[in-house]
Amino acid sequence: MLLLSPMASAQSLGEALQECPGTLTGSTEPRQIHLQLTDNPSKVVVMWATARRGNAVVEWNGQSADGDSYCYNHDMAFHMASMTDLTPGEEVTYRVGDGNDWSQEYTFTPIDIEAERFEWIAIADHGDSSEALDVSEAIIADTTAQMVTISGDISYADGEQSVWDDWFANQEASMTRIPWVTAVGNHENEPGFEFTPYAHRFDADEVKEAEPFWYSRDFSGVHMVFMSTEHDYDSSSVQYAALEADLSAADANREQRPFIVVIAHKPMYSSNGYHGSEIALRVAVEELYQNHGVDLVIAGHDHFYERTWPVYQEEPQTFGDEDGTLFGQGSGPIHIVAGNAGRTPYTEMDEPQPAWSAYREVDTFGYMKLIYDGESRSLSFTFHRTDETIGDQFTIQEGVLNEKMEEQFQFIPGFGTLLPVISIICAAFFRNDSHCCSESDMVSC
Repeated sequence: MLLLSPMASAQSLGEALQECPGTLTGSTEPRQIHLQLTDNPSKVVVMWATARRGNAVVEWNGQSADGDSYCYNHDMAFHMASMTDLTPGEEVTYRVGDGNDWSQEYTFTPIDIEAERFEWIAIADHGDSSEALDVSEAIIADTTAQMVTISGDISYADGEQSVWDDWFANQEASMTRIPWVTAVGNHENEPGFEFTPYAHRFDADEVKEAEPFWYSRDFSGVHMVFMSTEHDYDSSSVQYAALEADLSAADANREQRPFIVVIAHKPMYSSNGYHGSEIALRVAVEELYQNHGVDLVIAGHDHFYERTWPVYQEEPQTFGDEDGTLFGQGSGPIHIVAGNAGRTPYTEMDEPQPAWSAYREVDTFGYMKLIYDGESRSLSFTFHRTDETIGDQFTIQEGVLNEKMEEQFQFIPGFGTLLPVISIICAAFFRNDSHCCSESDMVSC
């Protein structure tokens, strides 16, 4: 389902030449090629840039389609075209160009949203530092991820548009074969440009020069919501109404897609001393997320890694099972701050560590890998550091975890009454003993 999005009128050639006359000359070599998802699994948009404005054509699997060309106050021309009638799960070979000058051929596999398995990578606060390039290389090396999500603060262009060009060039080896899907962050609101570069370089609604700042997509086992913390989200806002309608529909469709994941920039829960928790956001939408059973929220903004327990109104609702890394549904969302994809770390932490904070670390960089497994009806999460070590792991299992345990122990009289207490005591023991990490992991337990 696509949420309410702003629309833009088509750009005339005269308007384009007035805004960016530098596109009258230069190379027509396609650059910055990247795939973008639509709300139709059989349709994928491809976008690219050239120095000179011209025709936009995509060829794939013996078919071709014309697209649109446009620009903004930056001397690059942008192009978008749609590949249609694709078969999800079957490989596509494509190229883009103006009909004369072509890119090389690339391949990708459209995501099958009804498959039994779905894998994606999540990051936030990326940029072009050497650490960010390490993250990019790790993403490019991952051969099983079907998508990348970014929880805002993408390139850190901050008004210097060539930074966007370089950022896309660095990701092209990944973005030509899997889509990167974005939520907007505060650094996408650029001085002198506002959100114009973001709206011209990404597409979620197949309308050129426009980007919806909140929308959703369905995947295998997962309904994913991309909301904006940079636009009005209070209970009287258009965004809130769209979120409420979308989450209500997703919550009613758990049999087909058991998990709801929200991608946003500013975190509702953060124990980092630089920005910390976005209290206004929490006040506005936490009850909405709780009422509709959101399972996971992936944010950024603070440059470190943190995971909460399932939490509501600053109170941990459960400590899970086993060693505190297996959770059921229904108690509250787990919140992730994934702001460690390349920017300078924020090292000042709130002390003591809040009760709702399950795990945190600073001065490390990496990416998150998430896997939905249809056989076990579970969603697993792993934080991979760029030094190829694992920082954190947990799994959310469909249904209420304690009820699953009660089924196994229902022959013990009174066990169901004692189970929640036993679960919390055991989890607390593991948290304070074997679950705490070493100083080398830079964790505050």
